[in-house]
Amino acid sequence: MNEERDSELAYRPFELRRRSGESSDPAEAIFRWWTRLAGGESHDGDSVARRLPAGVRATLRRVATPDDALLTEGFRSLWFELPPARRRTADMLAWACVAVALSEVRGHDASRSFAAAMGAESERGSGNPRVSELRFNQLLRSNDLGELLRRARRSIHLLGDQVHVVSLADDLLHWHREKGGNLSPRPDRRLAVRWANDYFSALARYQPLG
Repeated sequence: MNEERDSELAYRPFELRRRSGESSDPAEAIFRWWTRLAGGESHDGDSVARRLPAGVRATLRRVATPDDALLTEGFRSLWFELPPARRRTADMLAWACVAVALSEVRGHDASRSFAAAMGAESERGSGNPRVSELRFNQLLRSNDLGELLRRARRSIHLLGDQVHVVSLADDLLHWHREKGGNLSPRPDRRLAVRWANDYFSALARYQPLG
């Protein structure tokens, strides 16, 4: 395993954690697919998964809604990259949202989660986060997948298109699960708590309390 993969695996997925009985790791599948989409080749043991054609990413970036993404080659390649148990029809639009959002990511930032990156200082000494608290809250409180995708895209661009690939996918899927009414009784397993912890911990590094 190379240095980049070691760094990527430092993030512990929530929705994308490997479940008992799964023959492959969904987080690794996501990262492998994104690597191919971004123009690289993904190495898996002795096999090499070649990069996807350039037009695949361009098509995903032109997509306006998760529904539109379902008909693209980019989404289909992601869908069949996933472990079979993850390919539930009920989650198809959420995975389409993931595919479109990741098509906007040009570089993998292994140093911090998506929420921590949003809370990081925009410029040294500015005292302002890269994604404002207002935008951060609006993203979390999106009404549907279409709105979530639009706001996620905006946040990705504010981060210079450099995002932790697995963290972004993981959070979008977590949002979808909770929006469907599946909210954990444990606060520490809720997206709002996870995001608040990462975002405001990043904010506290350059904004003094009070």
